[in-house]
Amino acid sequence: MHTLGVSLIFAAIAIRGLLWYSRGPYLGLLVVVLAAYGLLFFTEPLIERRLGNDRPERLKWIRVAYLVVQTCLISLMLVIPPLNDFGGTLFIPLGLQAVLFFGWRAGLLWNAAITLVIAAILLRGGVKFPGGLAMALFYGGTCLFAGGYAHLIRRAQDARRENQRTFFQLQAAHREIQGYATQREELAAERERSRLARELHDSVTQTVFSMNLTVQTARILLDKDISRVDAQLERLQQLARSAMDEIRLLVTQLLPEPAVNEGLVAALQRIIAERRALDGLSVALEVISTRELTVPVIDGLYHIVLEALNNVAKHAGTCEATVRLNLAANPACVEIEDRGIGFDLREAQSQQGHLGLAGMFERAAELGWKLSVESRPGCGTRIRVLERSAQR
Repeated sequence: MHTLGVSLIFAAIAIRGLLWYSRGPYLGLLVVVLAAYGLLFFTEPLIERRLGNDRPERLKWIRVAYLVVQTCLISLMLVIPPLNDFGGTLFIPLGLQAVLFFGWRAGLLWNAAITLVIAAILLRGGVKFPGGLAMALFYGGTCLFAGGYAHLIRRAQDARRENQRTFFQLQAAHREIQGYATQREELAAERERSRLARELHDSVTQTVFSMNLTVQTARILLDKDISRVDAQLERLQQLARSAMDEIRLLVTQLLPEPAVNEGLVAALQRIIAERRALDGLSVALEVISTRELTVPVIDGLYHIVLEALNNVAKHAGTCEATVRLNLAANPACVEIEDRGIGFDLREAQSQQGHLGLAGMFERAAELGWKLSVESRPGCGTRIRVLERSAQR
């Protein structure tokens, strides 16, 4: 927009000058000065775009040279006889460009210098003191006004560049977050596959292996002692039922969990009812205190409790367990306790993947919580999950 305005001012000065000097001997000189001014004005943006930000020092000196040459050309226009004062109007866009080039402070000094140049030319050219000074102050004030406008333009340009830079940074950060989220999802899927593989190996595979041995034993007894075959078939039926229960439980865990929508307490009440119906496990849920939790925390605590109850059903040798929630405490705490046969903690930790402990520790660490296991043979087991960030 300001380029168009300067172009109109230049056209007006050119027309006024040609009319002013149309019958004088200096018309050719005026045309040369105007042509040089216009050529520099219209080629300067092309030079700016060509150099860009690759050569800032060179661009700086080109700008200084441009302002000096244009100042000289306008000053020459002012002193061409007969003396005129309309040519000084071209100092106005020059003051605007000075602020755009070098900022408000340097532009202010440049405009002050222009005011002195105009005053010197007019006063030495024969214009009386009051009138010459008035014209100098008029042009100086107008240059300052244009410089203020240029300062606003410069600030707007800087703000736009800063907004663009921030936008690009946000885009890059968004891409990084998306990549990180994808990696987390892939990692979680891989961890879940590993857990299910361990579950299949520890439960279903072992059960199917026992079924195979039972079938082989039954076939042998058909030839040797047929009276004992019924017992083997009964055992085979029990093993098949156990395998079906295990598969049903694994399939249930593969389905999308509604724990986030239900809330932690409701989700735990549901799985407790499911465990009671599935394998007769009786779980007491004690809610001491509760509070709002984030989605990842609800999901992580839910799976930790689920894994712990699986261990109770499979390995604890008891049908009773207790789950305690004390979420408003400092630190918040979730406990899963049973009075079963317990186990040797050191021996369990030395066996990779034993009892799903590795998965529970990993989930707790991802949440920023701390998981601890207390157990001894014959003394039951207690698993505690503490909110690490709130610990004193």
